[in-house]
Amino acid sequence: MFVVTAALSSCNKDKTTDPAADQSSGNALPLKAVTYVTNNYPDATIDYYVAVTNGSADYLVTLNTTEELAFTKSGDFLGKGEYFHGGSHGDTIHCDSIPGGGGHGGGHHGGGIPIDSLPALLKDYVTANYSGYLIRHAEFDSICFNGLVIETMLFQAGSEPVKLYFETTGNFLMRSDRILFTDVPQAVKDFISANYAGYTATDRAEKLTLATGSLEYVVYVHMGPAQKSVRVDANGALICEQSGFHHGCPGGGHGGPGGGGPGPGGHHGGIPIDSLPASIISYVTANYSGYTIRHAEYDSLCVNGLAFEVAISQVGFAPPVNLYFDMSGVFLMQANGIPYPDLPQSVKNYITTNYAGYFVCEIPQKLTLADGTLQYVVDLRKGPSRKSVRIDANGVLVCER
Repeated sequence: MFVVTAALSSCNKDKTTDPAADQSSGNALPLKAVTYVTNNYPDATIDYYVAVTNGSADYLVTLNTTEELAFTKSGDFLGKGEYFHGGSHGDTIHCDSIPGGGGHGGGHHGGGIPIDSLPALLKDYVTANYSGYLIRHAEFDSICFNGLVIETMLFQAGSEPVKLYFETTGNFLMRSDRILFTDVPQAVKDFISANYAGYTATDRAEKLTLATGSLEYVVYVHMGPAQKSVRVDANGALICEQSGFHHGCPGGGHGGPGGGGPGPGGHHGGIPIDSLPASIISYVTANYSGYTIRHAEYDSLCVNGLAFEVAISQVGFAPPVNLYFDMSGVFLMQANGIPYPDLPQSVKNYITTNYAGYFVCEIPQKLTLADGTLQYVVDLRKGPSRKSVRIDANGVLVCER
């Protein structure tokens, strides 16, 4: 069994959670692969990927839904990752394929909702209606019109994964299936053409089959950096629209830097940028010249409580930056990924001493607080046990979830 320090070197050797951060790196995921995911899995994001040598695939990409995809060195899609686990980094693949990445970009990776804590009503529904399927991932999500829900991913060997949505009480709401945009009803396509001139639809959309049997569709459109998720009924009538693509709800499970619990945002873009407090917009403008706010959502942080998480980025492939603000719009901290070897020795000592046998299979986060002090978040796993640990620069525990 690897202890924490050994697991770190094996897990992170050829793994990253930021596929667009450094396209010059020999192990960087090709932009063609990133684009493929955006166009064909617009309801998901890349959680992490592994560069494989001497295998039939060059990259194995894991989405926040826990789906795994395989790509060539040039970025061509090969198929499901489960069929391409050969290669000299087989042990690393097992570690890096831990299910339950809850996040969209910016370092949010968590265990979502533990399966055994899901409502009995939900589990009974899956057992009765999806014989042979297993729930492999669940997380809170916030969907326009429906509000806070539980999103679940079901898997069965040899079958396509199934995504289901439930009320937080466990009542079934709807099933989501990815379909080609060309296969959505003409009324839906006509609505998009008439109301989103200049926008391009991604290759795939979502078909929502509601508990009543009625159908709705989510179409993802983009024009330059602008992205929109548009929910339309089968007759082409608008149900709701939000800025951004659907990237799950990172607040569920991990909840940001030492967070936990549902973050009431995130589905179909989280919080519209233009509805953020003016003080947040002003802070970014004054302190991050050249950066643009790409995404915003609510998050629940241990110590800090409910907060705004704002992802900002520059043009090009510079890594995004996550900023956190309290509900009044006052700046709390900045979060950046940091390689494990670069963590203060006191932090590594605390992890090694208190979490023997745990794996660290996510890039740690360095938190720069408003007063300039530093804290660190390290995500851990041992078997089904998952922990997100927030530690100060002196190696003193701040909080754990």
